[in-house]
Amino acid sequence: MTKKKEQRNQKREVNTLKKLRMARDGYILISFIFYISGIIYMVMSSLSPLAVCICSGIILILYGIVKIIGYCSNDLYNLAFQYDFACGVFLIVVGIITLGCNLRIRKYLTPALGLLILLDAVLKLQTAKDAKVFGLRTWNRILIFSIIAGIFGVLIIIKPFQSMQTTHIVNGCGLLAEGIMNHLTVKETVKLSNISVQPHANENDANE
Repeated sequence: MTKKKEQRNQKREVNTLKKLRMARDGYILISFIFYISGIIYMVMSSLSPLAVCICSGIILILYGIVKIIGYCSNDLYNLAFQYDFACGVFLIVVGIITLGCNLRIRKYLTPALGLLILLDAVLKLQTAKDAKVFGLRTWNRILIFSIIAGIFGVLIIIKPFQSMQTTHIVNGCGLLAEGIMNHLTVKETVKLSNISVQPHANENDANE
C-alpha cells in the first residue's frame, strides 16, 4: 500500500510539473509573439486594418487560453498565475469580439491595447510584491519592467504624440515591454515550483 501511495504521489507530482512546463512554455511563446508584433508595428507603418484586427483577435484568444492553463497548473506559490483565470476569460471574450466585429471596432484597438498592458502591469506589481515576500531575489526586476510596461500602457491610451511614426514606435515598445514583463515573470517565479517538485521525485527514486 505504501509503495502504491508513493507511486500515485509521484505520478501526481509529475503531472503537476508537466502542467507547469506547459503553462511556462505557453507564456514564453506568447512573449515572443509580443516581441514579433512589437517589431512589426515599429517597422511597418502601413498595416492592413483587417489584418491587424484578425491578428489581434487571434493573439488575444491565445493569450487568454495560456492564462487559463497557467491558472489551472497548480503552481505551488501561485505567483505568476494568481489572477489568470478571470483575465484569461476576459481576453478570450475580447478576442472573439475583435474577430467578429473587426473593422467596426478598429479605432478602439489602440486604447484597448494600452488598457490591457496597463492592467497587466498593475497585476505584475502585485506579483513583484508577493515575490519579495516569498524571498525571490529578482522581485525588483519584475517591479521595474512592470513600471516600464505601465508607463507605455498609459502613453498608448492618452496618445500624446502628433506624429504617427512616433505613435507606432510607442505602441511597438509597449508590446515589447509586455512581452519582456511576462517572459521575466514566468521565468523567475515558475521555476520555484519546479524545484519544489524535484526533491519528492528524488525521494521516491531512492525508495525504489
